[in-house]
Amino acid sequence: MVKPRRAPPRRFKKTWLLLLLGSVALSLAVPFFLGGLGQFALLHRLPRWAALFFASFIFLSWGFSAGRLRLIMAAMGKKLGWWQGALMTMAAEFAGVTTPGAVGMAATYAFLFKEQGFSVGEAFGMLAIVILTDVLFYGTLMPIAAISLIFEGAPLGAWRLAAAIILVVIGGAWFLWALIHYYRHIYHFLSRRMARVPWLARRRLRLARMTVEFVRAFRILARMSWRRRLGLYGVTCGYWLPRYGILIAVIYLLGGRVPLAYLFLVQGILNLGGQMFPLPGGGGGVDASYAALMSPYLGTEALAFTLLVWRTYTFYWYVITGGPVFLIMTGKAVQARLGRRRTSRHRRKAIP
Repeated sequence: MVKPRRAPPRRFKKTWLLLLLGSVALSLAVPFFLGGLGQFALLHRLPRWAALFFASFIFLSWGFSAGRLRLIMAAMGKKLGWWQGALMTMAAEFAGVTTPGAVGMAATYAFLFKEQGFSVGEAFGMLAIVILTDVLFYGTLMPIAAISLIFEGAPLGAWRLAAAIILVVIGGAWFLWALIHYYRHIYHFLSRRMARVPWLARRRLRLARMTVEFVRAFRILARMSWRRRLGLYGVTCGYWLPRYGILIAVIYLLGGRVPLAYLFLVQGILNLGGQMFPLPGGGGGVDASYAALMSPYLGTEALAFTLLVWRTYTFYWYVITGGPVFLIMTGKAVQARLGRRRTSRHRRKAIP
């Protein structure tokens, strides 16, 4: 007798929705607490085309992200359209900003990679390449920004900010390096623990297969030519730089004067540090950190207004535009998988 599948518990859905709403509420509360309605007096300083101009940064970022996914899949022997790659990015980013620690982004990417015909191990190997290229971006751009601040005579706070980002980048790079070079030790460690639990012991072979597929997929970087590697790094920079450009554009359109290198460092620490806050999208924590880091350069109203605009295009935008895409892409994939399982079940029943 086939046991019926249980639907996800309503309590989980309710908790997730409350966390998301609480994050949005806290994120909106910080700029209104800082500047109140007076911050909107700065609206006249922005040109009428500003909203579309800021949105174009996100569209450009999605386009470069699609290029990165296309390069990775091409190395795996599969083609991917630009539009499909952009939709995958939108769905993954929605999952990232609506889950604590952005864990939903990794899970969504792995799920969508698997729906493209790859195994679970290959999907996580491709995900590791995405993460590695992000680490390389941070590992090159952030030290350059830190060196620029040194020559500009940055205060002690900026030095600490730069050191914190560089340490996080070094830690992430070391973790990926250890994961690839010592995967056998990690597998045997987990396998011995799994052997002690009967229902996990039966899955050790699956874990071994996934580990080999993961390493094999990740090592496609070694098989790439230098031109392809540079192209992969280039599209990664194209993915991140427009996002950094939004805050830079907002501040300079308002007439603010903040060192460019400092803006890169601030956004770097907020992007990384936001994943450590318990609420989705770092609601409240990211906003309070922004206020603390940018207060030496901006007045109260400008601080509140730039924060509101920046979060509109780096948080609320992903929730509003990415939500429908996420539901469509994952919903179709789940329905197709359930349909395949029902078909195979009927076929087994039809065999005399």
